[in-house]
Amino acid sequence: MNVSLVVTIAWILVVSFVGMLPRDYHKRFGFPMLILFPFVLGYLAWDMGLYWALALLAAALSIFRYPAKYYGLALWRKLTGRPAVE
Repeated sequence: MNVSLVVTIAWILVVSFVGMLPRDYHKRFGFPMLILFPFVLGYLAWDMGLYWALALLAAALSIFRYPAKYYGLALWRKLTGRPAVE
């Protein structure tokens, strides 16, 4: 098994564990995992290919759906200057 796949699986397991913790711990432990995500995604894409990276991106967006929605809407407001329809 490739090292990048082991790192990706470990990242997914840790993120899933953080999701099971009480809500008070989500920001404290979830935000560093969100910061690590581009590095894990890039390493997986470099080692395994684009399709594996797209699968990880879909899984991460499923796990981090609320931060993705929040930061996506904030980016939309910044780029267009108008509120997005929620």
